[in-house]
Amino acid sequence: LKKEDIYAAEIVGGASRIPAIKERIAKFFGKELSTTLNADEAVAKGCALQCAILSPAFKVREFSITDVVPYSISLKWNSAAEDGLNDCEVFPKNHAAPFSKVLTFYRKEPFTLEAYYNNLKELPYPNICIGQFLIQNVVPQE
Repeated sequence: LKKEDIYAAEIVGGASRIPAIKERIAKFFGKELSTTLNADEAVAKGCALQCAILSPAFKVREFSITDVVPYSISLKWNSAAEDGLNDCEVFPKNHAAPFSKVLTFYRKEPFTLEAYYNNLKELPYPNICIGQFLIQNVVPQE
């Protein structure tokens, strides 16, 4: 799905009252945001529907909601064994969320991990870096 395939975008929730948020989303889609719903009521109705779907006490028509990771996310780290940086994609674009992954790093010394978005062209903001993490107190496996 490309953003050009989107006919309309409706903004809901408390963030819909923040002009800068509305402007950035409208700019991203290249069209005005739709405001046909009550922003707070839409969130409450969505939550109530999800609760009814999950509850054994209610019978509702089959309906599913899937949250996804909109951008692929990778990690990079220093690799002393390979003299340089290693990286790998850990969360692919449009993968269902929430989910978790376990990564194992065999290290004897502290090291740095950097999480970043893979494709700058897809991002609505100019920085691909999500965060850098210094992993300390490393205990070598024997």
